[in-house]
Amino acid sequence: MKLIRTILTLTLALLVVFSSLGMTITQHLCAGEVMATVFFSHSADCEMEKQRENLPDCHKPAMEDDCCQDQTIVLEVEDEQQLSPTFKLSVSDMTFIAAFTAVWSAIFEIYAPAYSHVPDYAPPMLAQDIPVLVQSFLI
Repeated sequence: MKLIRTILTLTLALLVVFSSLGMTITQHLCAGEVMATVFFSHSADCEMEKQRENLPDCHKPAMEDDCCQDQTIVLEVEDEQQLSPTFKLSVSDMTFIAAFTAVWSAIFEIYAPAYSHVPDYAPPMLAQDIPVLVQSFLI
């Protein structure tokens, strides 16, 4: 239980950190395949470019189109906040909430116990008098 709580706490802490920070993801594609992925940076190293730079000019391929591409995804956080937050539910949202509540209560219904206590129950009359049968008399 303690391990699950620790993992959940760390996960939520990371979620808060990443939701409050901006994040940059750069992927380097060679011939349509992802060769390198870099987080929090704008450039990924390309092995083909390093090899091409080391070749003499006469051996460099005369290609107009480069097969390598860099894709950059920038995730930014909105710092602007609404002055007056509004809470509006559409009819479809209310329908979903009502259906969810009905299903949830049907799944986790609290069952009545198999026995029930009846407070006004009178026991049956005894066929024999127990103190006389056991012969226990108070003197």
